[in-house]
Amino acid sequence: MHRDSLKYATVVFVLLASAVVSLYGFSTLQWPSLNSATRTLLLATVAIAALTVLTRKPALVLGLGSIAGLAIAAGQAWPLIVVTVLALSARTLGKWLVGQRTGTDWTVQLLVGLGLFGTLTGLAAYFPINYPWLYAALLLLPLVLGHRDATATVREVLAQLRAERGPPAPLQALLDVLIVAFACLHGAVALMPEVGYDALAMHLFVPAHLAQRHQWGFDAGTYVWAVMPMLADWIYSIVYMLAGETASRLTNCAFTLLVAWQVRNLAIWAGGTTISARWASLFFLSTPLAFAESSSLFIESAWTAFVLAGSLAILNASRFTPDVAERHRQLILAGVVLGFALATKAVTLSILPVLLVLLLVQCQAWLRPGVAKALLLGSAGLLLAGITPYLTAWCLTGNPVFPFFNAVFQSPFWPSVNFQAPAIFDKGVAWDTLYRMVFNAPRFIEGKDGAAGFQWLLLPTAAVALVLGAHRKGLCLLALGAGAMALSFHSTAYLRYIFPSFALFAVVLALPFSGHKHFPRTLGVVAGAALVLANVLFIQAATYYGQINPAALFSPAGRDAYLAQNLPIRKLVEVVNALNVGHRPVAVFAPPSMAGLKSDALYASWYNVKWTREVEQASTSPALLQLLRQRQVDWLIIDHGSTPKAQLERLLSVSDAYASMGGLDLRKVNQVPLERLLNPDLSSLEGWHLTDPSSYDASQKVLTVTVKTPATQRVEVTPGQTFTSGVSARCAAQPTSGRVQTNWMDAQGQFISASIETFDCTPQWATHEMTVVAPDEAAFAIVYASGHTDTPLAFKSLSFRQ
Repeated sequence: MHRDSLKYATVVFVLLASAVVSLYGFSTLQWPSLNSATRTLLLATVAIAALTVLTRKPALVLGLGSIAGLAIAAGQAWPLIVVTVLALSARTLGKWLVGQRTGTDWTVQLLVGLGLFGTLTGLAAYFPINYPWLYAALLLLPLVLGHRDATATVREVLAQLRAERGPPAPLQALLDVLIVAFACLHGAVALMPEVGYDALAMHLFVPAHLAQRHQWGFDAGTYVWAVMPMLADWIYSIVYMLAGETASRLTNCAFTLLVAWQVRNLAIWAGGTTISARWASLFFLSTPLAFAESSSLFIESAWTAFVLAGSLAILNASRFTPDVAERHRQLILAGVVLGFALATKAVTLSILPVLLVLLLVQCQAWLRPGVAKALLLGSAGLLLAGITPYLTAWCLTGNPVFPFFNAVFQSPFWPSVNFQAPAIFDKGVAWDTLYRMVFNAPRFIEGKDGAAGFQWLLLPTAAVALVLGAHRKGLCLLALGAGAMALSFHSTAYLRYIFPSFALFAVVLALPFSGHKHFPRTLGVVAGAALVLANVLFIQAATYYGQINPAALFSPAGRDAYLAQNLPIRKLVEVVNALNVGHRPVAVFAPPSMAGLKSDALYASWYNVKWTREVEQASTSPALLQLLRQRQVDWLIIDHGSTPKAQLERLLSVSDAYASMGGLDLRKVNQVPLERLLNPDLSSLEGWHLTDPSSYDASQKVLTVTVKTPATQRVEVTPGQTFTSGVSARCAAQPTSGRVQTNWMDAQGQFISASIETFDCTPQWATHEMTVVAPDEAAFAIVYASGHTDTPLAFKSLSFRQ
């Protein structure tokens, strides 16, 4: 009894110490005003609570109905249907792949199906076959072939919704209402138009590009992230192909809610009660970072879902599972699911070592006859599910983790230095990291103080309670979350990279709520409620996007007005799509929010280091115009506020204004022909290569040549460019024939073809022209001043205009 009292006192002391430190931290905060997300959450809480009392239906059922009703009212019923069909089809496929003998719940089956769907989409992205009919067939095939399982799933869901349940305990009912209210908040923000930076630059750009151009180019020279792991983006592409942007955002939201359910499952697996499992889900869903993940199209929720499923499979392969054969099946499952995590985000490489250590520590549990086969199949599953993007990057760039560690791999598409995260973020883990994550959050994410959520302040107390209580499962989850956090923070202390740790720590925080004899339950509940309330007040601290605007939700006109006011570049994308009928590249000197663009975007940023360097080297207006012509750019999008003054002046001088919106200009490149030759008037021979015995009269600026003694000049070209090649010539002494000639060469200097037109000379100067188009693989044009015979011919000028 004395020992238990001492342990209890220790936990209380740690809790009170944390409270004192927290009070100081809170005194340094600038408290936010009531925002749209907080108002929506309060409204949802009141509405769900009232409906629960009036209808006596479970809060979960009412929440699902509320989200469906909100989607219908917003005119987004079809995206919701498509996402539902994806989930049903993926669960059916995953159930068949996992089999009946492996102990899993529906979440793991769903994730296995989604992982396979995403992998198939990533493979299809190499070819111009990505059309809506293909993805409709992809989703319908498992439903047709596995119609019995699909039907059984639907019946199971309907039975759960219709089941009669007794009145829950007051605390359970309150937690259910709060969890469902948060779910409604996440669903509401998912129905808003996309305005996120990362989403419009990449995560929505890829699905839109795939839908419009029917394949993905994997062009790391144009988009530095083109060959990065993109399993989540491929999953978003499936629903985007069938139902557009909102379907992708709803899928991302569904992953966040799926992680909340996995947190519940982990809490129950670790010995928690139904109440503590609800606390765990509430801690997770109330975290500002979790709301940030739903407010824009990120990939961390999908990645975390795969990581948690793989982590639970690793834990199930340990002594916590009594059946040895089941442990081996869990090893195989862990390999496959973690492979999907690896194909979603490369940061998985910082989590795998922690899981490996955890597996080795438990080796006595699974080192049994038959383990060799399980390890072989699990490793094969890990490689097959996860290695594709790394092989692609290696083959196309020479760096399997491009652009990271390029000082080692030396890819020509990136400078020979290791990619560095922004210096504004911290590195490593220190004794006060948890405190600084909460009260100095801008050092860990592009957000405000409080972005990490305030539940971290309760973590030391929960950890001490688990240690004193020798809670093995809870300590395994704590070690896994802490290890993943430490390894990720070793390179960059960035909160999105430890999102799985957020989920794991939510479980760790809630386990002492399960009647732990060393934990002050009443005081703990008060602290937990205070932390959730603080999370609510700072719910938008981790994102600049999560506004909920009723007009934008329920009205197409309101949606357009919202975008025009908050992100006018999205409206400019629509304009340039209508004007750029040839789908030529668009030069973007503005934020890279170009999702939906039907052509390539040339970003003047680290997204495209080659283009950025070329623009910087074009230090004069003629040089810049030549570069734009060479790159076949007709349209520019310019942000006056972020473009350097000298560069802006050059851009304005070579283009004409077309449209302006919100400080952004859409401009068209000048169509005045651009002379590509150096000294076309022969005022000097610089740039020209003469063949003896051709002669040059410097006083008259006249060049005399024959077919055997031509003068030439080399010009860089791009395949598909159109040029007007012309000469001004006359007879030198007697009538003869001359040539307008251009030879095309590839990058290695090998001859491709020649464009030649002949003409008869006259005693007076006469101009002769022809129009030419650079053929495929052409890198250079050799422009000739040449006769057609051995009789001399005089040239006064030549031109090669683009």
